[in-house]
Amino acid sequence: MTEVTGDRVPTTAFDGWAYVRTPSLFFASLTVGGAGVRLRRNRWAQTRAGRAVKMQVEGKSYRYQATSRGTKNHALIRDGVEIRTQHHGRGKAKKVTFTITGAATPTDVALAAVMCGVDTRNLTRNGAIRSVFSRSLTWLD
Repeated sequence: MTEVTGDRVPTTAFDGWAYVRTPSLFFASLTVGGAGVRLRRNRWAQTRAGRAVKMQVEGKSYRYQATSRGTKNHALIRDGVEIRTQHHGRGKAKKVTFTITGAATPTDVALAAVMCGVDTRNLTRNGAIRSVFSRSLTWLD
């Protein structure tokens, strides 16, 4: 599970089938301020936007998608707001840079932050292909 808490943001938690040490999008659940959020995605889509995770939180529609071929750049998008995240470093020196465009709310920031702790390799084409093969081999054991 990965969780974001704070004085000015709603408690946001993401839980999914763990891959290595982080929860994945497989069998995932998301809660924002104690309310469950339904996640939708098309794992077979051809484009990044098509493979994006879509969700409705507090009456607002969100889309979380990869913004590059690798797994280090993502964006949380809703009408008029875009929060881009970029991962840096390895091991204990890992950092994430947020770039916010538009008038973001605390919920927007909490969602972007909690998704940084999720294995989202499935949102890229190569990651989706690797996931299918690794999951298939795991089930054969």
